Amino acid sequence: MRGMWIYNRWRQYRYRFLPWLLFNLKDRSVRSVSEHEADSLVSDICFHNFLWEFLSTLHMALSDKDAHLMTAAEKYSRGLNVMKECSGFCIERTDSTLPSGGHGVSVTSGVIPKHHVTSLYPGLLYQPYDPVFFQSIGNHFIFRCIDGVLVDGNDKGLSKSLYKSCMKRDSLWPLLACDESWLTDTPLCPLSVGQYVNNHNKKYPANVAYQEFSLPADFPAHLRQYLPINFYSSILNVPEGLHRQVKIVALVSLDSIHCGQELFSSYFTLVNS
Repeated sequence: MRGMWIYNRWRQYRYRFLPWLLFNLKDRSVRSVSEHEADSLVSDICFHNFLWEFLSTLHMALSDKDAHLMTAAEKYSRGLNVMKECSGFCIERTDSTLPSGGHGVSVTSGVIPKHHVTSLYPGLLYQPYDPVFFQSIGNHFIFRCIDGVLVDGNDKGLSKSLYKSCMKRDSLWPLLACDESWLTDTPLCPLSVGQYVNNHNKKYPANVAYQEFSLPADFPAHLRQYLPINFYSSILNVPEGLHRQVKIVALVSLDSIHCGQELFSSYFTLVNS
């Protein structure tokens, strides 16, 4: 019994153990790019315009006179309607088609066109110098960006508590610094499910890829409250202060993805300088 527990923990941790990654690259299909700029499937301008339009429409849908009377499930449903209106498709967290995949993310309506933003990877942002040891124990939702920044997309345990604590620290009434509903099954922003996209395999090739973006510090606060991203470090403890940009990891489609299909990413991306 204990041997099985250790084995399951190792399966979760191995994707963050560099020697194991290097040894197993020869047996895995990887996504390789020549440099960071060549990894751009969607331009920064297109991403900013999409996010602005999507969040603006979502804000209007959740700000009418009856919004405060709606349940979380009703707000989630309204968010899905916004996704269908702005993008032409809906994605939701579902049971994975993989035998041991647990949860996954699938297209439940419409078709995702090629090179389109499908979802966002939510969580708390850690700079390379921030402490993350205890949060990382048994946590397979930590995403490492190219520049070493970590995104903790775990919606349970210590990770959940820290995210909510940092949100309260940075919020200024009446607006929240970020969205915390992604920690539940009914997120206000239906894009906030990227952490549940499973790794591809030989039977199910990758159909989405991770791409990193930065939002300017002056991104409107009334839209920022719907983003599932916040910082572990306070603005008082960083050189940029109020001018700190927000890093966002999005999952972009590599090809058309049809209704009923599950999203699969590649956990292995080689950046060749």
